[in-house]
Amino acid sequence: MEKIILKNALRKATGCTIQHTGWPCGTCFFAINKKLTNQDWQAVLLFRGDYEKSDLDNLPKNIPATLEKVLSLAIKS
Repeated sequence: MEKIILKNALRKATGCTIQHTGWPCGTCFFAINKKLTNQDWQAVLLFRGDYEKSDLDNLPKNIPATLEKVLSLAIKS
């Protein structure tokens, strides 16, 4: 998945572009859908390049599948 696709979907779902180069903040991210978890957020943080894997303590086992879940929920919101 390209970063711009996920970023644009999250931007449209939240209306928030406050962090870095237009990514939403955590509060707005979690408001997309109650199914989103801290693992989902950490996968997004890793994907967008905020942190290294070693900096995150709650990454999901399947990061690509998690990002697809996030994208799907953002598009549906």
